Parts: sequence; C-alpha cells; structure tokens
Amino acid sequence: MLLKRTILTFLFTGLLLYVVLMLYCQDTASYYNFVNVIVFLTYTMVLLWSIGREEEYYTYSRLGKCVFIYSLCAVCLYLDMSFHYTNNTFYWDFTDPYQYFLMNERMLENDIPFSEMPAYITSFHRRWGFDDWGANISQMLFLKIIPSRYFLFFTQIVLGAIGAMMFFNLCGKIMKKEYAYIASLSYSIASFSIFYYSSFRKESIMVFLVIFCYWLFYQYFPNKNKVFLLLASLAAILLFFFRPAVSILILVGFFSYFAAEEWGSRKMIPLFVVVLIILALSASIISASADRYTAGGITENENYVDATPFSIAVSSIGVAIGPFPQLLFLDTIVASHLPLYGNGLLLKFLMFLYFWRGFIECIKERTAMVMPLYVFIVLEMVALAIMNDGLELRKSMPHIPIFYMATFWFISKYDENIETNADTSLRYIVPYIRTNYICILTACFVFLATFIWNSMR
Repeated sequence: MLLKRTILTFLFTGLLLYVVLMLYCQDTASYYNFVNVIVFLTYTMVLLWSIGREEEYYTYSRLGKCVFIYSLCAVCLYLDMSFHYTNNTFYWDFTDPYQYFLMNERMLENDIPFSEMPAYITSFHRRWGFDDWGANISQMLFLKIIPSRYFLFFTQIVLGAIGAMMFFNLCGKIMKKEYAYIASLSYSIASFSIFYYSSFRKESIMVFLVIFCYWLFYQYFPNKNKVFLLLASLAAILLFFFRPAVSILILVGFFSYFAAEEWGSRKMIPLFVVVLIILALSASIISASADRYTAGGITENENYVDATPFSIAVSSIGVAIGPFPQLLFLDTIVASHLPLYGNGLLLKFLMFLYFWRGFIECIKERTAMVMPLYVFIVLEMVALAIMNDGLELRKSMPHIPIFYMATFWFISKYDENIETNADTSLRYIVPYIRTNYICILTACFVFLATFIWNSMR
C-alpha cells in the first residue's frame, strides 16, 4: 500500500533528519526545536492513526473536529513559543504581518466604513496595491465582530476546518474515500498550514478561497449546471485581491478541462483563443514581478535566494520538487520562522515523484477530471521559477493544497490498480524499479537534499 508506505517513509526520514541535525544545533534543548519535534511526532501519529480504517470512519464531522482540535492546540503552542522569545505574535517577522496588524488597529480606531477601506489601505502604505486589499478587508470583517487578534486566529482555525471538509468533498470526486480523507487531513494540519493559522498573513484566507473556487467548479460535473461555473469564476476573480496571477492561472486550469473533453473537435478553436487571451493578460503581471529580480541587481526573498544564475536554477528546481524544508533552528543568535513549517514541507518533498508521475498519466490518458489541477500547478510553478520565487513558501501556497489533491489522486489510482491487478503499467513508478525501492531511493535523496539545505542555512 503506497499510502501507508509513504507516511512511514516520512516518519523514519524525519526522525533520522531530526537526530542528525540536532548534532549541529548550538542549543539542542531550545523550546523552539522542542515545539518542532512535538508537532512532527503528533502530525505523523494522527496520519498513521487515520490510515486503514473502515469506510464509515471517514466522515466530514470527524475530519472537521480533528482539524479544529489539532489546529487549536498547535496554534496555541506556536503562539506561546513566539511570546517566549519575542513577547509578541509575529515570529521575528515585522514585514507584511506587522503592517497588516498596524493597519487593522488604525481602521478599528478610526471606525473606517467598508466602502472606504481600499482607499485607506492604499494611502496608509504606498507600496501596497489592490493585491493587499483582500488581506486587510477580510481580517477587518472578523475584527469588526470581536476586535481581538486572538479572535482572528480562532476564525482562521475555523476556516481551516471548513476548508478541510470542502477539500475532503472535492477529493472524494476523483479518489477513494480513505485517500480523500488523508489528503485533506495531511494538508490541513501540516505545520505550514498551522503557521499561517497563527499569523496575520493573508495566505490562510487566500488558500481557503482557492479550495472554495475548485469546490464550486467540481460541483458542475454531476448535473453540468453552468451556475457553478459562473460562481467558480467569480470566486477566482476574488483572488485578484490577494494574488492576481493566481486568478488567471486557475481560470486557465478550468479551460483545460473543456479542452481535454473536446480534444479534436471544432470547439477547441474558441477554447484555444480564450486561453491565449488569458495567458496574454497574465504575462504582464508575471513580467512585472520578474522585473524586481532582473532590474534591481541582486535581490533576496524570504528564503534568502539572490538573483544569480545558480540561485535561479536552484529556485526552479526547488519549485518543481520542494520547497526544501528547513527543520530546525540551528543558530542561537538570529531566529527565523522558516523551520516552523519545515516538517510539513518534508512530506510534500517526499511526494514530488508521485506528483510528476501522476502528471504524466494525466497527460497521456488526457484525464479531464484532474487536468485543471495539474495545469494550474504546473503553470504556477513556471511563473514562480521565472520570478525566482520557487523557494518562497508563501508564494507557492495557492497551489500546495491542489498539489496534495493531484498527488493523492495518483497514489489512490496506484493502490487501486495494484489491489485489483487491473493495470500493470502503474505497478512501477519508474520502469523496472519496484515501489519499495523507489521509496528508499526517494527517501535517501530527500534526506541528503534536506540535510545539505539545513546545514547551509
């Protein structure tokens, strides 16, 4: 069973990495690293506990409760750790989260009406554009109910639980129930999801909208009700207020479904024209972002990757198989929030081969139902590689839940074919190499890459 073998590989690879990297820590008994290890162990135990159950076990209610309770406990642990070191909730990060916090306080103090919020946000901080309106306005909608930052954390946890149940429903349309449950659970309580639940960044609400957008789109299939296509498109347009390029790439992904369905027919011509128009509109957005790295000389992003040819190559590889996880805080002087979402990224890193094998299957078989997933993910990967943002997690967050959905679709298909002996072509991920061998080889590669990445930081 590839699913269980993957989670066990994650457990053993993670344990080995934590033990080895502890030897390089200047403070092995730090509270920071203790939190990381605890989150890793509990995350793995929850996943293993959920595998191999009877079908009646996998319910929306159980998933929602599990995600909510686990997230609430983990967020409290993260916030306590942040207060322990900095006496605030910003995790040494005084960039956008802190600016959002200041903006929220100003708007609450001045009681800014909803209609005036966009102009006020833009005037407050000149470098912000409409792609930051979504963060402030959505946060203010919650803060207007109860003006407390802790209530905002709570609402993000609630949104995470609701998003997990929508994700479960979404995955259930293309894979077995058990795999749909594990896919939604493994994403929703991953350490990077927990980090965003406990921060003022916009990623939690943005990702919720991405999941909601795909959920609406997949409601179209049972009865071909075009109302859901319209609602899904409107939800995609809302993402313009968080990250404009994501809206466009999702719409291209939607069109890919119809292209796969109508392949070879005359309807392909107008579909192709529409996709070209959308890509042309998105090119200017991607180009403007890329100029930040080419026109200004050496620039650095969240993962401290500059704009040299070598770093751009690393960034491109990183977005295709990573981002690379940083698991522990090895220093004692300059703290970073990057390891807080490292162990969640380790599982994603271990699954990169399954994702690309699934992509090959999708293209080869022209599987229309999963085509919108792969098209969106690959296009965003290409865009991030062009912008040298491949190693910056928050830029990859829109496609990460969809990555889990696409990857678990392949894992489910693989296990189902092995059980029924219906198709021997999927018995091997790489020709002539058995699954257990490829798991070992992948684990070795991930171990070496993660160790080198962590020791360089």
